[in-house]
Amino acid sequence: MPMKNTLRAKLIALSTVLGLGMSLAFAGTAFGAALEWTADQPITFTDGTINFVIQNGSSATTLVVNATTVVVTVPLSDTFTVISSNRSLATTGESVDSVTTATCNGVNAQTVVIAAPAGGAEVITITPGSSACSSGSGGGGGGGGGGGTPPPPTPPVLPPTASSGHPNGTLIIDNGTVYLIKDGTRYGFRDAAEYLSHGYSFGQAVAANAQDMALPQSTFVQKALEGTLVLDLADNRTVYMVGTGATKRGFVSASVFTALGYNFANLPKINLSDYPSGDPIGDAALAHPDGALVLDGQTVWWVRGNTRQGFESMAVFNTYGFNLSKVVTANAADKALAEGALVKFRDGTLVLDGGVYYIISDGKKMMFSSASDLTTRGYKTSNAINVSLSAYASGGTVQ
Repeated sequence: MPMKNTLRAKLIALSTVLGLGMSLAFAGTAFGAALEWTADQPITFTDGTINFVIQNGSSATTLVVNATTVVVTVPLSDTFTVISSNRSLATTGESVDSVTTATCNGVNAQTVVIAAPAGGAEVITITPGSSACSSGSGGGGGGGGGGGTPPPPTPPVLPPTASSGHPNGTLIIDNGTVYLIKDGTRYGFRDAAEYLSHGYSFGQAVAANAQDMALPQSTFVQKALEGTLVLDLADNRTVYMVGTGATKRGFVSASVFTALGYNFANLPKINLSDYPSGDPIGDAALAHPDGALVLDGQTVWWVRGNTRQGFESMAVFNTYGFNLSKVVTANAADKALAEGALVKFRDGTLVLDGGVYYIISDGKKMMFSSASDLTTRGYKTSNAINVSLSAYASGGTVQ
C-alpha cells in the first residue's frame, strides 16, 4: 500500500485583517517551515522491520530518508518529533542549545523531540538502532506541564545527590517533563515553542530529585512569555501578541502592527486555542503592550505593569534570553511611562564571581560550597557567567 503523503507546503503572505488578530493567508512567499505534518506519517527504510513514525504537528525545512538514516532540517523555533516502537534512536549534529531527547517509555517505544533554538535552524541525523530501547535508556520525552509535547533537554548523566530540593528559579526535568521551580511550586512546560519564548536554553534544566518532586505542582502551566508575537497554529493564519495572564491580543490593522515596529519574520508557532482573548491592540500612539522591549536612545526598556523598567546591564538582559532584534523604537507614550525598578539577573542564573559559584534565587545570590557541589546538584559550570554580584544580597548557601 503506497504511503500517504501528508506534507504540504507552507507558503504565507500578509492578507486580510480579522477582528482579533492579523491574518496571514496562503499565497506568495515562503515563511518558516517548508514541510508540515498534519497527521502521523510512517517512514519506510530498507529494513522493513523498523517502525519509525513522524508525529502530527512536526515541521521541517528539508527531510531526506536514506537507507538507514533520516536527515532533517528543523527551522528556528519549530519542533520535529518521531517515535519508534521497536528500535532505539540515535541523533547526531545537534548544537548545545537544541533539544534532541531520546526517551524510552519502558515498553520499547522511543521518542525523539527536536526543537531548534531561536538562533537558527538545526540539521539532525536520526539513526534507528539495531535493537529496541530499554526502560533505562534515554532521558527526557513524554508529556510536559499541562499536557502536549514538552521541550525536554537531555538531563545530566548523573542525577543530583543532594538531600534538599533545588532553589527557586531552577529548571528541572523529571521523566521528560520540564518544570520551573517558583515560589516553592513546580510549574510545568508543555510545548517547546512556549519554552523557547521565555528565552531558556535547553542545557539549563537539571535532573529533578525527590525533594523537587515533593513540591506542589501548579495547575497553571507556563504558557508563552508576555510580549511574544505568535503565529497561531490553531489556524496557521493569525498573528497575536501574548498579553498579561496568557491572553492572546490581536491587532486591529496591519498599519498598527507595523507602526509599533513589529514584523512577521520568524514568528514562533504555538496553538493558542486555550489562550483567552485579550483586548485588541488598536492604537500605535499608545504605549507598547506589556512585555514589549523598547529602545530610547541607548537604553532598552522592558514595558511591564504600565511602567518602563531598565536593565542593570547587558549581562542581565542576556540572562532573560532576549535578542536585540526584538527591540523596537520607543514612542512618546513609552517615554512618558513611569520608571519601574531596575531589572536584575533572572532567577536561576548561575554566576562565577571571584572564583565562587552562585545561583540567583528570589533576587539574591546563593553560594555553592564548591564547583563539585554545583555539578553534583546537576548544574553545569559552563552555564555560569563571570560577573560581579557585589550589589546583591546574600541568600546563604545552597542546601
